[in-house]
Amino acid sequence: MKRKTIFHVASSVSLAITVFVSGCSSAPSSSPGTGAGSEKQEQGTTKVAGPKSGGTLTYALYQDIVSLDPAFTYDFSTVVNQITEGLLKFDENSKLVPSLAEKWENPDPKTYLYHIRKGVSFSDGTPMTVDDVIFSMERTRDPKTASYLGWMYGNVDKIEKEDDSTVKVTLKEPDSNWRYAMATPAGHVISKAYYEAHASNFGKPDGGVMGTGPFKYVSWQTGSEIVLEKNTNYWDKTGGPYLDKIVYKVIPEAMTRVTGLKTGQINMAITLPIDLQEVVEKMDSIKISRSDSFLSDFVAMNTQRKPFDDVKVRQAINFALEKQKIVKEIIKDAGVAGKSVPVPPALWLFEKEKWEAAYNEIPDYSYDMEKAKQLLAESSVPNGFNGKILVDGDSLRMNIALALQAAVKPLGINLEVEKVTGEELNTRSWGGARDYDMLIQNWNSDFPDPSGSLQPLFLSANAADGGSNFANYKNPEVDKLLIEQGRLTDDTKRSEMMIQAEKLIAGDAPWIVVSHQKHFMITSKNVAGYEISPMVFWQAIMKDVYFTE
Repeated sequence: MKRKTIFHVASSVSLAITVFVSGCSSAPSSSPGTGAGSEKQEQGTTKVAGPKSGGTLTYALYQDIVSLDPAFTYDFSTVVNQITEGLLKFDENSKLVPSLAEKWENPDPKTYLYHIRKGVSFSDGTPMTVDDVIFSMERTRDPKTASYLGWMYGNVDKIEKEDDSTVKVTLKEPDSNWRYAMATPAGHVISKAYYEAHASNFGKPDGGVMGTGPFKYVSWQTGSEIVLEKNTNYWDKTGGPYLDKIVYKVIPEAMTRVTGLKTGQINMAITLPIDLQEVVEKMDSIKISRSDSFLSDFVAMNTQRKPFDDVKVRQAINFALEKQKIVKEIIKDAGVAGKSVPVPPALWLFEKEKWEAAYNEIPDYSYDMEKAKQLLAESSVPNGFNGKILVDGDSLRMNIALALQAAVKPLGINLEVEKVTGEELNTRSWGGARDYDMLIQNWNSDFPDPSGSLQPLFLSANAADGGSNFANYKNPEVDKLLIEQGRLTDDTKRSEMMIQAEKLIAGDAPWIVVSHQKHFMITSKNVAGYEISPMVFWQAIMKDVYFTE
């Protein structure tokens, strides 16, 4: 269930071409989101006490963060999201709502106006201004910054100060996914003055970061721990922050994290290997929360390398693997089996009936060995072939590799499992050379929109160096549909075009979509106030977390 930090680092090239886009016509003004402390539960006529303030929460990370700088935040954004905030945010239903912008407008397809909230201060008490907002956006946008999120600005023409409380963004062309960018760290605001005073070490342990979030940075011992404290100058007075301190402990060994949860030395963790989830479910001292996700576990076949350039070979391999068996025996209730395209039901957030109907129509390549044998017999390699599967040491991915290796053996296909480090898997996954036959990875859409999977994964431009077209897939008709839908602002029309593309991709079978795992959060029983949702990676969930005792 982990995301790859590297996975959008180099998407700027491809996405500047493809126009990652969206069409939010306008958004009404609203009050800040209600926090856990904004209401009291009732049981009959007896009121239950609200959240308590105070305490130190210990959160387990399976590896260290890359930076405290939001411009370089992808994995482990859960740390930085507590310190800096965006103009917008995603609520528990993955809907866009106001944050540092109290409202926003989309008066025409290429113009966005963000009305900046008054009375917001940075954690040192200095007021946040429009100048800070524009500085932050332009810094992330600047190619010299080499931000991991700079690609989100690829279609931006101008960022201007409309007045002392309004930022105007003008796009080069209509862009259906721009609406989401300001709810990710691409839209996070930092203190211009603080950055200029710490330019040489900003985001590093000795430089830190200053934002407007519910917590402020205290310290970072690389490879060990990150400490945040409550921001007493926080602008949103609804709900928390309740905690005095959060300590993020870097604990690479999964079993050590489990032991810490059992003893109470760890209060919260969001990632555990599949094979340990059953262990923690039996522990009396913890509770588990799950949500649907946009995540897909998959096998990608290099469609530009023989014999994987033959669609019948790819379809045969799809039919040979018992995905339902993998889900039943390994993933269990932590996920569901996939079909042939990585657009899970959680991504059907508009035009749901159309997406559901299309999902029922696309092939799921359910296990059918006779069909697999027939297809391979009709292919360019009727007697089978030798190949390799590239995979890292993740337990689920290794199990998928071994299952696939055994599954295709009766077809005369001999697959060697090439195990590499996670770093090498990422490097080769994202490399333009596409130096592999097949690889096993996962993908989590950055946006609550099907294009957040379809465009980066299957647009031919994204097969270039740094792109995320892992199957090296090239279909001009799919390209046309994905690019055109990105220029529209009508989600109904966009859905129709994306569904057409989805059906073409499904027929071409460049992937085996094995499963869609759920997000999985483990906490001590005395921890409350959080919401886990498909957009958990972009949310400041710690704002309203508290100890019940």
